[in-house]
Amino acid sequence: MKEPDQLGALLPSRVISDIERIHMPYLGYHLLREHLTRTLLGESEPPILHWLGKEMGRQIPIRSANGLVFPFIRLGLGKLDLLEDGERQLRYRLTHTIYRYMSPERINRSLSLECGIIAGAVGRWKEQETEARMEAEETGSVLITVRW
Repeated sequence: MKEPDQLGALLPSRVISDIERIHMPYLGYHLLREHLTRTLLGESEPPILHWLGKEMGRQIPIRSANGLVFPFIRLGLGKLDLLEDGERQLRYRLTHTIYRYMSPERINRSLSLECGIIAGAVGRWKEQETEARMEAEETGSVLITVRW
């Protein structure tokens, strides 16, 4: 039996299929993410992006701590590596080539979306309220810890 697309709750399957075949530059996405969210959301950017991410994440079904690895790649959000799968927490490292062009302040504000997506998906999987925290590393990656 074919499993449903994990991202099917976010976009129609036909749209996902068509868009994944398009090769587009990342510059436009980065510009929108850097300029639009900062201008539109201002000081409220991190909590709003986290909340939106959590809502999106709750729609992505996962069955394991590694269940978000492929959706993150497909969505262009970066490479997600599971570092720790503990009894009450998970730790991930998120990397993306674009991070080297972002200031640590922008990473901490903008990546609240990714942090929220992880929290929402893990919360749905664990059937518990989750809390996610991120910490930018000097290597240009981000550590994300999810607790429930």
